[in-house]
Amino acid sequence: MSALPTPFFLDLSGSRRFAVHHAPSGAVDTWGQILCVPAFNEEMNRCRGMLTLQARALAEQGVGTLLVDLHGTGESDGVHGDARWENWRADIAAGIDWLDGQPGGCIGLLGVRLGVALAAEALGNTTATGRALIAWQPVIDGKNYLTQFMRMRIAGNMDRTDIPKETTADMRATLAAGRSIEIAGYEIHPALTSAIEGSRLSRIVPPPATPIAWFEKKTGAGDELPPASAATIEQWRSHGLPVTAQVFDGPPFWAVHDRANAPALIEQTTAWIGGLRDTR
Repeated sequence: MSALPTPFFLDLSGSRRFAVHHAPSGAVDTWGQILCVPAFNEEMNRCRGMLTLQARALAEQGVGTLLVDLHGTGESDGVHGDARWENWRADIAAGIDWLDGQPGGCIGLLGVRLGVALAAEALGNTTATGRALIAWQPVIDGKNYLTQFMRMRIAGNMDRTDIPKETTADMRATLAAGRSIEIAGYEIHPALTSAIEGSRLSRIVPPPATPIAWFEKKTGAGDELPPASAATIEQWRSHGLPVTAQVFDGPPFWAVHDRANAPALIEQTTAWIGGLRDTR
C-alpha cells in the first residue's frame, strides 16, 4: 500500500513550486526516489493521471515519486509567459536536491515528452553520477515539435474570417521580432521557443554510466522504433551509455482530450526501475 500523497511548495528564493510527493507506506522499505519532469503545455495536463498511477505503482515497490509543476505552470508561481528553459532546469535541480534528503535519495528522473530533454540536461548539470533516465515517448527534435504546436493555432483559427490567415513562418517572424505568441491559451515567450527549437536529444548526452530506459508507443506489428528514435539511441550508445529500448501497447495518452491510461507502460516502467535496486 502507498501512503497518501503529500502536497507542498518547494521554495526557490521566495518563488514557490507546487509539488506532490508520493511516499511508500511505513510497511514498505524505501530504497529510492524518482523525480518526474513533466511534458509541455496541455500535454502536461493530459499526463497527470498516468504519472499519478505510476507514482502509486512505484510506492508499492519502495520508491517515492515527486511530481513538480515547473515555473509558470500548474499551481506554481508565475505565469506561462514568464516561463524560461533555464528556470525549469533550476526547478528540476531543486527537486533533485529535495529528494536527496529523502530515504534512498534521488535515483533517477522520469521525463515525459519534451521533459525528456530537460531531464537529460539536468542529469548533465549535476555532480552525482549513476542516476537513471526514464524516457516516456521522447520528443526527438524540438523544432519539429514546436512547428506541430504552432499548427494548433492555425487549426483553431481556420474558420475565423475576422483575422488574416497565418502560417508557422508568420509566428516565427513575430517571435524573431521579440514578441510573444499565444497558442491554445498559453503565452509563449521568444526565449522559451528559442530554447525548444534548439533542443535535439541526440546532442544532449547524459553523463557516463547513466542507466537509460526508453519507452515508446508501438506503431506497427513489430517492436521497431521510428528511425529518428533509433538513431538517437544509437548516438547515445556510441558514447557508452546503456540504453534499454521498449515499445508499449496503449493509447497516446499525452495527445487525447479524454483521460486515457496505458497500464502496460506503467508495468514496464515499474519493472525496469525495480531492476535498479540490484545495482545500488
